[in-house]
Amino acid sequence: MEILRYTKNPILTRDNVPFRVNSIFNPGAVKMGDKYLLLCRIEMPTGRSSFVLAESNDGNSFIVSDKPCLTPKNHGKYFKYVEWGIEDPRITKIGDEYFITYTGFSSYMPLVMLSKTKDFKTFEVLGPISEPSNKDCAIFPEKINGFYWKLDRPAAESRRDIWISKSTDLIHWGVHEFVTEPIQGSWEQDKIGASTQPIKTDKGWLLLYHGVRGFGIGTLYKLGAMLLDLNEPWKVIGRTTEPILSPLLDYERVGDVNNVVFSNGWIAEENGDVKVYYSGADSNICLAETTIIELLNLCKKS
Repeated sequence: MEILRYTKNPILTRDNVPFRVNSIFNPGAVKMGDKYLLLCRIEMPTGRSSFVLAESNDGNSFIVSDKPCLTPKNHGKYFKYVEWGIEDPRITKIGDEYFITYTGFSSYMPLVMLSKTKDFKTFEVLGPISEPSNKDCAIFPEKINGFYWKLDRPAAESRRDIWISKSTDLIHWGVHEFVTEPIQGSWEQDKIGASTQPIKTDKGWLLLYHGVRGFGIGTLYKLGAMLLDLNEPWKVIGRTTEPILSPLLDYERVGDVNNVVFSNGWIAEENGDVKVYYSGADSNICLAETTIIELLNLCKKS
């Protein structure tokens, strides 16, 4: 077993949304008590994105709420940074609160926004935690050496690398440091970005990441896994040499953006099983399953 697609994929499409949308995709994922929650990106008929909640008792069959739970208009004084949409949430639980990083999109280019919630019904928008252009932000679930840490992907001319920074309060971030870059001549040669919130294991911090390679007039988005040092999380100690999930099936190859598998949410069960929620072709939500042990074994020593 490496990573197995759920046989009833896709688990959510726009037909499962009880109001009119163009698409549903790229969910953040978390387990709250016995409930599996997906905070899903929905593209509205205007072409701008908001978030809607989907809930499940088993992690496979989800019911989508009857209205969005977080929209650009909910951002108050920060509206100008999200006027064109909010995208691709990643969820990290710290204490009894859930911190959500996502991309705010506007004329100011993409940047990282932060909100928090305790119940996914009401949200407190904390504002931008990066300058533009930046996205693909994932926060570690606990302090390391007295600091909170986040990964992100700033864009600098032709560079599309993963960086790390630290904070004492989750709002003010600094001491930025390079983590890793795309591997040239490979499946990820054009750009990479953190896909999921890191999971702590006895071997290191485990996360998924996406890699992109252009071909012809299109691109291929695939998923890999990475292992970071427990105490020095800017150090990569293992990384998959091959993608663990690639666009192969029709629902991954044909859609709003062809040839894409993209994840920004996963859930690790107490027994080590992992549910990876991903989207095919920016047009649906799918499920793949693996284990922490399997992913650790796939992270080859750098």
